[in-house]
Amino acid sequence: MKPSVSRVVAAVSVAVALGASAACSSGDGGGDADKGAKPPASAGPSKLEKAALAAGDVKGYKVEKPDESGAGSGSGSSAGAPPVGKSSPAECAPLAAMLDVRTVGKAQGAESAEGKATGHVSRILTPTDDKDFTTTRVGLSSLAASDAERTMTDLRAATRSKKCSAFRVGEQRYIGVRSLPAPHKGDEAVSYKIAHRKGEYVMRESVTVVRTGATLAVFDASNLYDPEGVQRDRDAEKDGTGGIGTPTADQDPKVAPDIVDAQLGKV
Repeated sequence: MKPSVSRVVAAVSVAVALGASAACSSGDGGGDADKGAKPPASAGPSKLEKAALAAGDVKGYKVEKPDESGAGSGSGSSAGAPPVGKSSPAECAPLAAMLDVRTVGKAQGAESAEGKATGHVSRILTPTDDKDFTTTRVGLSSLAASDAERTMTDLRAATRSKKCSAFRVGEQRYIGVRSLPAPHKGDEAVSYKIAHRKGEYVMRESVTVVRTGATLAVFDASNLYDPEGVQRDRDAEKDGTGGIGTPTADQDPKVAPDIVDAQLGKV
């Protein structure tokens, strides 16, 4: 394929992820924490900022702060604000809320959740390997203990609901929702996959949310499915020139365990 086209596809993938600002499995993944213990108090903004991933924390990844100054509209994984409008069905709202760190804990529409949140931070991790097109957003949100637990309960219910395999938030349609095995981390964890249109592409995301006390860590791995790019790669292989390795239809993004372990180790 032409080098200029390759650069455009790669640039779109990175730009989409950097505009993100941030989960539910059929498995009730949980850590070894004592379920009867009282969850710790919410972490303040300064504590979250200190706990956020930094350069050198995860080998093989570049760590950056996302640009959250945009005021556009679109999905939670696109530049600017999260999608505007009510979720239909309403029970699916938590799935989309996890895609933007600014909306974590607010999917239920309760003002108390927003009022008790003490902070949100996020980082974007991109592989230094130019053949890996997966970008991972890692978000940390601190809520009141009851809100954090309720958010996880609602997330788990949404991933198990057949009604949420496809749903809308405003004009944004989400498809391909399916629960994934959750890691046994923190007090509890949920994982799921989700997709939506992003212009001429399909944005695919694999999300894992881990609750540790009153802090939620959201790991959102994404890539763009570009059918035309895949075909160009195939044509290039036939010509003997080699393609850029555009993710194919069966190559969903995956949340890297190294990223999860590195972030949870700092929470």
